[in-house]
Amino acid sequence: MTARAPVAAPTTLPAAAASVGEAVRRAIASGQRLAPRGAGTWWPEAPPLSEPLDLSPVVHVAGLASADLVVTAGAGCRLDALGERLAAAGVWLALDPPGSRARSVGGVLASGGAGPLAARFGSPRDQVLGLTAVMGNGTPVRMGGRVVKNVAGFDVAKAVVGGHGAYGVIVEAHLRLHALPATDRSAAWAGSLREVVAAAALTLAAGAVPAALEAVSPPLAADLLAADGWTLLARDLGGHAAVEEELAVVSRSAGAALRPVHGAADAAAAVWRRWREIVGGWPVLVRVGADPAAWADAVALVEEHLGSPLGVSTTVPRGTVRAGFAAASAGALAGLRAAAARRGWPVTLERAHPALREEAGVAGALTPGTRRLAEAVRRVYDPHDVFAVPLVR
Repeated sequence: MTARAPVAAPTTLPAAAASVGEAVRRAIASGQRLAPRGAGTWWPEAPPLSEPLDLSPVVHVAGLASADLVVTAGAGCRLDALGERLAAAGVWLALDPPGSRARSVGGVLASGGAGPLAARFGSPRDQVLGLTAVMGNGTPVRMGGRVVKNVAGFDVAKAVVGGHGAYGVIVEAHLRLHALPATDRSAAWAGSLREVVAAAALTLAAGAVPAALEAVSPPLAADLLAADGWTLLARDLGGHAAVEEELAVVSRSAGAALRPVHGAADAAAAVWRRWREIVGGWPVLVRVGADPAAWADAVALVEEHLGSPLGVSTTVPRGTVRAGFAAASAGALAGLRAAAARRGWPVTLERAHPALREEAGVAGALTPGTRRLAEAVRRVYDPHDVFAVPLVR
């Protein structure tokens, strides 16, 4: 393997884009494939026969407009460092993906994986107002803008976010912010899977919209809260009165079917921090985009094809099921994807070692039309196939 392809330490967008573009053009000329890399905590190993393209020096924060709730950050900015800077200005970024807080902005956006806060705030795509990315010919492209109202035409940024670097290397992002909440509270209730399903349905039917509503399997619940059985975790953020009212609605619905788990409120910050560590530490992480009313069916489908997981965590209002495994085979993943596709549920291999990722692909079992579109967009934005990203198999 030849020397890695680092980016010089730029402090401004033009310098960053120029450095990344130059690295891409060198790779094209030499026939080398590149694997975009931020902090290196999520995909620590490059795919076979590729070189890392290091974005970690791109740490500029070109603009923080706290009054407008917008920040412009380089792709290499770590979430923890950026979070501290935002908090000092009275704002925060609603991204809580699994994994270390040292993950980079670009890496989180490229992987597209959200955390429990997606229940209210949406996925990483929903946090992005605009992007600058370097395409597979070395050309920087600006997408979207810095203002919330800027929406026109085909939104390429939506493809780049969650594209794992297949469509282009994110260099800079304009991100939506929120005012720091006055109150951050959590509560939890436990029971059987059937009881948690019923309690979650009652909660949603009551009109509750907490910041997070997560159903976690017994092994994960035991690690998080020493809870016995399936557990429904709720979190809310905002003004004190509004938070108390929201959690009261959840408590009335959940308490009708489940028993309370004591200590969740006292250790709220630690619970969600631990959630990120555990879920982000599973060697194989599979994400299923199920119907919110059928998430338990998705859990059963995952277990049918991949066996007993290390843990399961479901963002109930979105139907997003995450399941962790020590190992998995490409054949078993293909079977799961085929079965899920019959329900209209996409299955993403969010985390895995390079060999499995290469064989199984990040996504699979797409409809013919969706697959043709994904491949056509990739040919446009990476015409030289320089980015070593096994997006579709």
